[in-house]
Amino acid sequence: MLPIGVVALCVSVVGGYGFHWAWTGVTGQDQLWDLLQVIVLPLVLATLPIWYRTRERWMIEWRAVLAVIVVAFAILVVGGYGLGWDWTGFSGNTLWDWLELLALPLVIASLPLWFTTHTRWEGRWRRAGLAVLAAFVLTVVGGYALGWGWTGYRGNTLWDWLRLLLVPFVLPASLAWFAAREEEVRSLRRAAEPAAALAGHRVASGERSLS
Repeated sequence: MLPIGVVALCVSVVGGYGFHWAWTGVTGQDQLWDLLQVIVLPLVLATLPIWYRTRERWMIEWRAVLAVIVVAFAILVVGGYGLGWDWTGFSGNTLWDWLELLALPLVIASLPLWFTTHTRWEGRWRRAGLAVLAAFVLTVVGGYALGWGWTGYRGNTLWDWLRLLLVPFVLPASLAWFAAREEEVRSLRRAAEPAAALAGHRVASGERSLS
């Protein structure tokens, strides 16, 4: 499905921008921001199964891909906000807009990594979570109390926040709870195995002694 999606995206972009094919729905007025709103979540969902199957075999390659994405994103943000690259469509979008665009995809992308490393990197995950929470609280205080216009928070009500964060919050919280329960069950089973084996050995020894 991923190759088909990539081909369809390329046809839409090239056909819309280059050949002005109206049926693609892509026009010369569309900017990178409009494209990101369409492709970010599907791209994350399509990439995750590939990453999960190849994360150990292609570890270096995946790290390189992530580094390229981070660098490209930083360049686009600097260009869009600082250098006036109008084609990005970033100018005028606030932190609230970025949260609407990236909150759910980032959570979905992080979940498989958390499941595979939360036991080994428990301290790192806790520190990362606390850092994100502190940054979030800081922007909320700044947006509502200090008038930081770049956050775009002012004017948004509790209902708006629920619509923005309910799924990204409930999804990882629910999965984390199920993962913790599953880990607890496995731990109890591992703890019970030696006792069961010892009991079986004693029963077998008793039967041999009686015979």
